[in-house]
Amino acid sequence: MNRPAPRISVVVCADETTPFDGLLASLDSVLRDGGVHEVLVVVDRAPRLRDDLRHRYDDLVVVDNTRTPGLAGSRDTGIESSRGDVVAFLAADASVHAGWAHALAAPFDEVDVIAVVGRTEPTWPGTAATSLPDALLWAVDCTPRARPDGLLGLEDVSGPSVAFRRWDLLQVGGLASGADVADATPHGAEFVELCLRLAADEPEARAVSTSSARVSRTVTPGETRWRSVAGAAFDRGVAQTALRRSLGRDADAGTVRGVTPGRLAAAAWRSLVGRRPAVSLLAVAALGLVAGRVSGLLRGARIGVPVDHLEPLRSATVRH
Repeated sequence: MNRPAPRISVVVCADETTPFDGLLASLDSVLRDGGVHEVLVVVDRAPRLRDDLRHRYDDLVVVDNTRTPGLAGSRDTGIESSRGDVVAFLAADASVHAGWAHALAAPFDEVDVIAVVGRTEPTWPGTAATSLPDALLWAVDCTPRARPDGLLGLEDVSGPSVAFRRWDLLQVGGLASGADVADATPHGAEFVELCLRLAADEPEARAVSTSSARVSRTVTPGETRWRSVAGAAFDRGVAQTALRRSLGRDADAGTVRGVTPGRLAAAAWRSLVGRRPAVSLLAVAALGLVAGRVSGLLRGARIGVPVDHLEPLRSATVRH
């Protein structure tokens, strides 16, 4: 007997800094694709935006962030307010392709899957048409074309399109928005920290990626400049060190893998030999990654929020 398809809740978070046209494009793409139980927009301290969205859309659930200010609090509000079996987090600057929601939820048929990450393809506006090499797409929240489907290293559980089982999220306290996570969650590793809590009592737990769940995001020119790429690489280096320190001997190639200084340097060398652009960006990224790793070591960085610091999530908050 076939299992019923999971009900999918899509959560999109926004605040007063969110580009309005991009947010509308994102929401319209999900509604156009259909096949979801509900689409929730969580608005963080922006009443005018909230009221505008409620006026424009009859088929969305628009709620205020009732937890701590910021993205983690908004996501936790979305978890509490949702009613689906699977919660799919979609960035406010990402537009989905046909079949995205169902493709993102399908891997949860396997009981040991705790997180599913979709594929994010870059859209380059005119001034950013000189696209980054594949080895640097992660620096702009996009998926390297070389990344295969299947088992995913924890450090790559990130991006504009990530899904979890809602019951699991409720059990472990969601994104830990009620705790002080400044030292326990390096920038960009929020979903990684969540996965560590989800996997604490599940030794066979795994995160997977699927290219069938595709979204697109527009990469702004500023994101491709060396300062932005170096910052993204530094943050990733800190997170890599923190994750390895947290896992100890368990930090094998199946858990932490992918972006390394050696691979970035090799890509820079191939670009130099092939007289292709982005040699300097690849070199800057390699240096930024090393600097982040060193900083993480000096700070003794680790990933992990103590369970007793978490504020439990409430199920099915009353929605307005």
